[in-house]
Amino acid sequence: MDNFLRLSALFDCYGSLLTGKQQKCLKMHLYQDWSLSEIAACLHISRQATYDMLHRCEITLEKYDANLDLLQKDKNRQKALLDIAADVNSLRNGFQVNRLNSIENKIKALLNT
Repeated sequence: MDNFLRLSALFDCYGSLLTGKQQKCLKMHLYQDWSLSEIAACLHISRQATYDMLHRCEITLEKYDANLDLLQKDKNRQKALLDIAADVNSLRNGFQVNRLNSIENKIKALLNT
């Protein structure tokens, strides 16, 4: 299941870099849960060609991520934003200048990335 979720995340991030046929094939596989036979019939290719296309798409998406690393950057950004939200929430318990400075530094760091 983890591989399926990773492939979905990769497709969301880099899917537009694939060909139209590859995008259609992956959408049917990931979002519509079509079998290899159903995808093959729709695309007028063999079941083996469908499997090969899905496998090549996965390899291609992994290569894009290895070079661009957008998924990890997004995870880091999400964690930083959650930290900022926690800091802001803690300010409700009392005004703290040091906490405000910490929040300001985190925001500046995100803006520089």
